[in-house]
Amino acid sequence: MPAPNPQAHSLPNRIAWEPSPAHHTETADQTATPSPSPSQQPLQPLLTTRVTPGQCWVQAVIYPLPKKEPLPIVVQDGATTFEVSPAQLAKTQKEVIIREGGTTYRIEPPVYKAVTEKVLVKPEIRRTITIPPVYETRTETVVIEAERTILERCRIPGVNRLLEGAVQPLCARTLPAKTKNVERRVLVKPPTTKVEVIPAEYKEVTRWVLDKPARAVPVEIQPTIQKIPALTLAQPERVEERAMPPKVIELIKTLYEGEPQVALRQALCNSDITPELVRALQAKLQASGYDPGPIDGKLGIATSRAMIAYQRDHGLAAGALTVETLEHFQIPLP
Repeated sequence: MPAPNPQAHSLPNRIAWEPSPAHHTETADQTATPSPSPSQQPLQPLLTTRVTPGQCWVQAVIYPLPKKEPLPIVVQDGATTFEVSPAQLAKTQKEVIIREGGTTYRIEPPVYKAVTEKVLVKPEIRRTITIPPVYETRTETVVIEAERTILERCRIPGVNRLLEGAVQPLCARTLPAKTKNVERRVLVKPPTTKVEVIPAEYKEVTRWVLDKPARAVPVEIQPTIQKIPALTLAQPERVEERAMPPKVIELIKTLYEGEPQVALRQALCNSDITPELVRALQAKLQASGYDPGPIDGKLGIATSRAMIAYQRDHGLAAGALTVETLEHFQIPLP
């Protein structure tokens, strides 16, 4: 396992990883390719989840999902014919208002009633007396730096740097908390108050209030109506369309949903990978139409390529055997 990364750091519930110079040197020796420039460095994601000691993590890419949908193409337009039926009229009588109606109003006066009420002539007065608090000096142990978990570079089986989409494996380690003794004054008896109350004074008064307001009662005058002969539209004009359908062929169009994303996922450590688990993964890949090579319980090049291709096509973090991939295949975790 490589030495811990001196640039790795952690905050409560947030973990950041940054590749060290030693990592670029090791990659250059194995692949014989120049290290990427700063503009080509991978994004540094933040993981908002709890990491415990003994876990392994990888920084992987989630690729856009391919989506196929039919694309109809009209190769011959349709044609339309029209058949028109003329409108038909009918004799009837039409009502005409020869004198319009209206509204007049009758005024009803307001009604009052006497009400006796108590009126405040002197408000209630309160006087508060304060009793000071009592304190006691105590010594307490305070945590000045909380226990934290950091991520370090490590080796994880199933991560092959020769493959396209290779990832950086990470392992978690816990640093203990730091404490300090502090003297502080503790409140033993809180401050209290005593209130003296001088009651309010009231006086009864009688006043007249509106019980029923004045209102205008409307009186309706009906209009005068006369009937005259007229012609009405019994049946409107009808236009019937007869359409010849167009000729259509259907093609298949492929779209891609979303943008590539860099994600931090929990991966299986060396002690977690067993031949039975790898055989179950190979069987799932083969049943889904991806060729993992012989089902021999070995996480080889063919199996890794088939797994990465499946992860890309199904929106999973691609590049390593992750817990997310096993849960997607419903393969029990070791």
